[in-house]
Amino acid sequence: MTKSALARLHATGMFRSTAIRSSAFTSGSCGCGSSGSQKKISKSIFLSAILAPICWSPSGPDGRPQIAIRAGVPYHQVTDIAVPLAAGELACLPQPKTQATRITEDGVMTVSNAIWRDQLTDAERATLGRGDGVIADPRPDVLVVGGGILGVATAAACHEAGLGSVLLIETGRLGTGATGGATGLLIPEPHQWSDPEPFVDLERASLERWRDLEQSVPGGVGLVELDWIGLAPSSGGFAAHQPPAIEWLSPGQVELLVPGLARSMEGALIRRQARLNPLRAVARLAAGLPAVATGVAATAVTIRGARITSVATSAGDIQPGAVVFATGLPPVLDGLALRLPSDRVKGHLLVTEPAPLRLPGIVAPIATQIEDGRLLAGGTFDVGDESPAVQPEVIDSIMAGLAATMPALRGLGIAYQWCCFRPRHPDRRPVIDQVPGLENAWLTSGHFRTGILNAPMTAAVLARWIGGGGPPAEPATWAASRFAARAG
Repeated sequence: MTKSALARLHATGMFRSTAIRSSAFTSGSCGCGSSGSQKKISKSIFLSAILAPICWSPSGPDGRPQIAIRAGVPYHQVTDIAVPLAAGELACLPQPKTQATRITEDGVMTVSNAIWRDQLTDAERATLGRGDGVIADPRPDVLVVGGGILGVATAAACHEAGLGSVLLIETGRLGTGATGGATGLLIPEPHQWSDPEPFVDLERASLERWRDLEQSVPGGVGLVELDWIGLAPSSGGFAAHQPPAIEWLSPGQVELLVPGLARSMEGALIRRQARLNPLRAVARLAAGLPAVATGVAATAVTIRGARITSVATSAGDIQPGAVVFATGLPPVLDGLALRLPSDRVKGHLLVTEPAPLRLPGIVAPIATQIEDGRLLAGGTFDVGDESPAVQPEVIDSIMAGLAATMPALRGLGIAYQWCCFRPRHPDRRPVIDQVPGLENAWLTSGHFRTGILNAPMTAAVLARWIGGGGPPAEPATWAASRFAARAG
């Protein structure tokens, strides 16, 4: 988080110094006990993670969050937001997780176990595998490399903008990467407590763009409007003065909206947020594309002067007019000298069997109620876990958190469990830029936890830029050049 962002957040009063007791870290998937790896934290005041929009994964029945230490700063492993610790407080370092055996065919991630594909129609499933191995147009005006939500949305935006012929290629099936493992939550407003202002502006505009697509795409994109409630398990967790979009809830009001909580909590209500099935959105957008080739991997580029003249693929060469790389992490191709710092962060999610209670939308940090009364929970931040397998202890900790927060959920069965890797740049902001040194190539990468939310507005920005409309507002915020000093 930048100093300017910290200053803005400090001015809102959303900081508190309530300590998390070290006894909270003596059990659970963090792996620390009395002999566990520990580190003392110097005194600081951090943004409370209680209001983060994604469910936490507690280390024990008290519902306290797991903690990871990066550069001396404690972070929620689930929300990736700094958490408050008192001076000298002890927190567990993440421990290596055991290797499980269940992985996917591609050995990358287990998103095939997510609920989203099972909710699709046969036609929608077929769309995710369109044009298998066949390049219908080897000379497109615009080539989009990458078939996640950002690539598909960008191809759709370029087609809608009338930029000529558009071809989308994807190594696997559409949506098989981080897109297929995402929560599909579209919640820009809670990000005002943690993200820079330009980022929040992009998120808000993108939610409105999703609403436009719901009306303009045949059959819609599956948008579900709902409210977001953030809970604070201790009094004093909220400031008196906050943006007007937020309604502050007393413990009594929270109890009326979310009955059955194990403890009294204050809350914050934000109306008109949304969610969707990310694979349905991909399928509906892709159905309108003129040319899609799944099962086609880009392998190299040929550059003459300041232009990409050819893209080599597993199915033959393509000579595009313009190229957009929307590959999650920055593209790694022969002939493309692009060095951007990035990594991937694993996260676990689950969907329960139909629950014996009703939630009023998204209730953070508990769960989101989806179709058939099932609960969507998780979105963990699994530091240091590079295994593509679901880790049972992480799933168990998510369920323990649900039961600790709402006792009526004890014994509730799990219907789906999965994990995926989310692409991230060091500053946790995406790149939306021209490829440095090239006139006809653009990229967007590292959208981390907001790729689904930001896809349609990012796509609109890129389509406008390719069409001659110029870069987005505050281009330095999204520029690849912000990492120039690191790469050098």
